[in-house]
Amino acid sequence: MAAGLSDGTVELSALAGDGDAAALVAGEDDEIARWLSGPPATLETAARHIDRCALDWLGDWFRPGTALTWGIRDAVSGALAGTAEVQLSTADVEAGTANLAYGVFPSWRGRRYGARAVDLMCGWLTTTTATQLAVVRVEPGNAPSIRVAEQAGFARAGRSRGVAGAPMLRYVRALR
Repeated sequence: MAAGLSDGTVELSALAGDGDAAALVAGEDDEIARWLSGPPATLETAARHIDRCALDWLGDWFRPGTALTWGIRDAVSGALAGTAEVQLSTADVEAGTANLAYGVFPSWRGRRYGARAVDLMCGWLTTTTATQLAVVRVEPGNAPSIRVAEQAGFARAGRSRGVAGAPMLRYVRALR
């Protein structure tokens, strides 16, 4: 099960149940679909995603393709504000480096929830793993995601290619 993390404003916790599935569908907009998820989610695909997330937490965290996913929540209301994930092993990121991704729902944007979630994930990586470096890879046109990376203390460190070969900007943050 996903470790619960909080800074008093933002809480990261496991995605669970029909309520979170409905919130994932309702919170997805064209920007999230464009940069992260692809075709619009349905209740069925959101429920399958939540089930897959739970299984990833129970399995081998370093198995390529495993994504450790949290719901980004408002710490006061518990409302789902987006998602955040860490991959500890991907084919296109060097060993000892964690790949981070995040998406914040439209009604929660502009409140630094994304940057706070990234800070919490980096803290978790530091205390729970031996990971040396966190990386965020962003398509050049995704200005909001670039702002989140910069707000969370990441520095631009060149370019790379995404899974489908798309050019990506690479942002890094040392964890140790």
